[in-house]
Amino acid sequence: MAFLGILATASLFLNLAFPVISLPTISVIGAKFFDSDGNQFFIKGVVYQLSNNAPYDPLVDTAQCSRDATLMKSLGANTIRVYTVDSTSNHTSCMSVFEDAGIYVLIGLGDPTNSFNRADPAWTDALYNHFTATIDAFADFDNTLGFFAGNEIINDGAGTSLAPYIKAIALDLKTYRDGMGYRTIPIGYAAADVLSLRPALQDYLACGAKGIDFFGQHIYSWCGDSSMTESGYDGLYAGTSGYNIPIFIAETGCIDPQPRTFGDQVALFGTAMNDRFSGAIVYEWALHENGYGLVSYSGGAASGTPTPISGDFSNLKSRWSTLTPTGTPLPSYDIRTVTSTLACPSSTASVWSINGEVSLPTLGKAVVNTRSSTSSSRTSTASLTGLPKLSGVKSSTTSSSTSPGRSDDISNAQVDSSPDPGLSTGAIAGIAVGITLLIVTAAAIAFLLWRRRKKRQDQTPLDLTPEGLEVGSPPPKHELDSNAIMEKFSEQQSKAELPDSHSATFSESTTPNTGSVPNIALASGAIGALPRTQDAGDDTRTAAELATVPAISKPKVATLTQSPAPVARIPVPSAATSASWANAPWHSPPLEDISNPQEAPLLSGTDEEDDMRRLDEEERLLDAKIAESERIRALKEEKAALQAKRAELMLAREKGSKS
Repeated sequence: MAFLGILATASLFLNLAFPVISLPTISVIGAKFFDSDGNQFFIKGVVYQLSNNAPYDPLVDTAQCSRDATLMKSLGANTIRVYTVDSTSNHTSCMSVFEDAGIYVLIGLGDPTNSFNRADPAWTDALYNHFTATIDAFADFDNTLGFFAGNEIINDGAGTSLAPYIKAIALDLKTYRDGMGYRTIPIGYAAADVLSLRPALQDYLACGAKGIDFFGQHIYSWCGDSSMTESGYDGLYAGTSGYNIPIFIAETGCIDPQPRTFGDQVALFGTAMNDRFSGAIVYEWALHENGYGLVSYSGGAASGTPTPISGDFSNLKSRWSTLTPTGTPLPSYDIRTVTSTLACPSSTASVWSINGEVSLPTLGKAVVNTRSSTSSSRTSTASLTGLPKLSGVKSSTTSSSTSPGRSDDISNAQVDSSPDPGLSTGAIAGIAVGITLLIVTAAAIAFLLWRRRKKRQDQTPLDLTPEGLEVGSPPPKHELDSNAIMEKFSEQQSKAELPDSHSATFSESTTPNTGSVPNIALASGAIGALPRTQDAGDDTRTAAELATVPAISKPKVATLTQSPAPVARIPVPSAATSASWANAPWHSPPLEDISNPQEAPLLSGTDEEDDMRRLDEEERLLDAKIAESERIRALKEEKAALQAKRAELMLAREKGSKS
């Protein structure tokens, strides 16, 4: 439990130090959408309204959102359009699910009981409160792409007088948004497909200093294998020349014939239109009675596991997979090509009744920021003002007197005043897994380092004296009684049979002064098979423990003096002693002095004589060192020969015992 507590604490600190980076927020600059990384954004969306009956809000069921978001991601969608939501519900989980799938949300502010009534037009406090409550509910989510202040309010020539209400609603909502300190989330309008009203309506809503932030056009004229000319898309494109706010298709998807082929997507995302249009939203996700769905649910329900509708789903997926426009990066965007203030259209008999820029029926409410904290599920990416690449944006030389938060004013569009929100549950879980692996890895490394250090501490220091310089690492051996071996040494020389497993035989063929190597056989099994009888500290033993004569203590290093001193030399073995025995590593007698030193000090002579004596003395000392090093080398060679011979005898003994 203590370990789990440590993990939880470490995860918390890591979350604070390294927050999860969410989707880039979307802003309007000039006539295009840009994300906070400076990339132009194109909408690939679907209408997401699961039920036409109450409850209408599709963003409250986390499990359903997760199932749908997964399939939408595979489709290639990056945006959903939701007609109606309930501002009193909690949308955090569903918004996080869609954000994890890389999907933004466009939200309608009205519902069946709280919407603008074209038959009795009025912009009221009740509608204002309802719309602003929805803005409050979604403003802190990074994947909130924008809000629709109205949807198809004007659908015929008689309704053109309602256009000032649309601008008034959008203006009051943008004033509220900016007064509350929210980031500049775009607020726009979705227009019905009325060809005669299209140019005047789109221009009027964007004209002057109090225009909307984006314009969404509904159009269903591209059916089957149509074309730009046959569908009227060429006129749609021509009518947006010089348009100063983003425009996109907010609904599309003709269902005659079936299955739908979505040929208009090639035009919208291709070079024919993508320089002016910012994408499209296909109608719709769930299959209803009208037959426009891309997926269906079992039993005709509005929930459950979505099943792609054969033809429609795969055709749209295939289209989108090959249509990936990059657009214009923000540093390369020349905003001077966009008219900062579009002229308002004049009235036209029987077509457009609003003459120029007229006063708007706004509520004129003062906004008091009462926000103390935010509840967003993610940590925002850097605002546009924090991007170094923005220094390259080509801006207009004349300032625009736009309304509060007007997105075609680049100085406003770059400001993202949203505070840093927190982390979602999924992000916390991912961080927890990462920190757990990090701690386990660190603990394993620390354990290996501790083990290596302890192993070094337990090792016996090396013996660097001449007697300790052995060739190789002999296997561990039993303790041998040198006195007992010495007593039987003379008896074993004449025996041809190998001794039992607890004895040792030394057979020696000696030729005077030939330096022959004695044949040694240890009846203790194969090399390396001897059991350990001592602890680790006793494993390192000098060869003197196996000698047949008492070991001689290690020689002390002689101190060299400046005065004439005796020169060390290797003792010469007697005629009765073999050369191999005399040079054995366990028989290292002390250095002997040359015969009698001078009894009287040398008389001082000239300087040249003194130098000569000093050089002679240094030469003798060097000769002694050379002789000593040669002796050590000879000892090592003798030792290697002994070990090789012993291995041969032990192998022969093992073969004999098997036979």
